[in-house]
Amino acid sequence: MTSTYAKPGEVRGNEWQAPLSSAAVRANAVALGPLVRAEADRCESEARLSGTLMRAFRDAGLFQMGFPASRGGLEMPLADQLAVVAEIARHDAGAGWNVAVLNASGYYAGRLGQAAYDELYPTRDLPTGGSFHPPGRAEIVDGGYLVSGRWDWGSGTPTAERIVGGCLVYREGEPVRRADERQILLGVWLPRAAVRHAGNWQALGIRGSGSGSYEIAEPVFVPETHVFDREAPPDPDADPLNKHVGLLFFPLTGVCLGLARHVVELTLDAVRTRCRGKVSTLDTATKQQFGQAAAETDLVYRGIEEVASRADEAIFTPGRVLDPVEEARLRVANSQAGETLRRVLDLCVDLYGSRYIYQSDPLERVIRDAWGALAHFGAKKFHWAGYAEELLGAAS
Repeated sequence: MTSTYAKPGEVRGNEWQAPLSSAAVRANAVALGPLVRAEADRCESEARLSGTLMRAFRDAGLFQMGFPASRGGLEMPLADQLAVVAEIARHDAGAGWNVAVLNASGYYAGRLGQAAYDELYPTRDLPTGGSFHPPGRAEIVDGGYLVSGRWDWGSGTPTAERIVGGCLVYREGEPVRRADERQILLGVWLPRAAVRHAGNWQALGIRGSGSGSYEIAEPVFVPETHVFDREAPPDPDADPLNKHVGLLFFPLTGVCLGLARHVVELTLDAVRTRCRGKVSTLDTATKQQFGQAAAETDLVYRGIEEVASRADEAIFTPGRVLDPVEEARLRVANSQAGETLRRVLDLCVDLYGSRYIYQSDPLERVIRDAWGALAHFGAKKFHWAGYAEELLGAAS
């Protein structure tokens, strides 16, 4: 599909605005809803983002959100990135997952020197995927590294233009360590032609994310300019979205939020149909239960949006980085979104009725996608403990 840019401020059908601002990309995400729904079955069956959606997302700027302004990029605030991911996930969680993870392009690219940036990113619409678990191996050699490994949870990598892999560093077979004795972990741009995909993504849900394994069996050379420090400390002088290496994971929170909204919307339609639009005929328990699900979804979304806005205020202030509590609050946002998704599912499935057991029913896939999203590391409840530790140890 070839995209057609609409006139400024206008979005019609399959047209979208030139991605020159945060507002334009957010509007494009809304305009893409019908296409996302139309391609959902294909993404599900192919276990990857469809070619049609890949081209549309690239043209609409959905993979350009994290590029730094210093390189001519959009450098979209985290709150806007969250909104884009949630909007796409509201129509199809696998597509939303791809937007969240392939949007890492700009964050990664911002860590490159100028020459390597020009080589790897001649345009800003080249989506980048990758994984850091389990880490691969990077053996130091003249001018760079010999890299090999097998990485799991490679979301978006089957369709990504660039692929990154996390690698532990060795010199002459011995681990290279930091001052605190931790082994150095790098993010490495892998030669695309050397990467082989395992085709092992047969998952319960989020199938369209394409999160299977990939590998480089025989070591290949990667120049020293094509790596970054995966565990670098906060840098107050870096571009805003690169002041903390973990910021790129926050937009993934939008997947659980979008899924929760989707569940509420489907349940709303089901309850309306059952009462034939006569709300007065509904019993108090039904209204209370649905009201709770809708309220929790709305209020948690607004709360996480506020967390993102406060983080934006900090990182877009020159010389300012997030304090440990603020960093932990961003991490725990995904856990809280996941818990809300669990509660909303529990509240809504009884109200919806039993049709969700059929594969032809729209809620069936949403339930599977929800459990797929909740299996991710970022949605785990143990992040609450880390947040508590930072709060308890904070000075005020």
